[in-house]
Amino acid sequence: MRELAGVEVDQLQDEYRHALEQLVEAKVSGGELAAPREPGPAVELMAALEESVKAARAHQSG
Repeated sequence: MRELAGVEVDQLQDEYRHALEQLVEAKVSGGELAAPREPGPAVELMAALEESVKAARAHQSG
């Protein structure tokens, strides 16, 4: 199984899909959509990728 070091896959959420489902539900029911939430902290993709590569190399050599 391939994994990204330091990332818990079970904890990832599809925020776009959730927001879209809320929008569709509000449109269908005639209600109003709540104000958008403030974004959470950004994930440093390059740092996560570098850690993943380091972990993969360590696993292959050891």
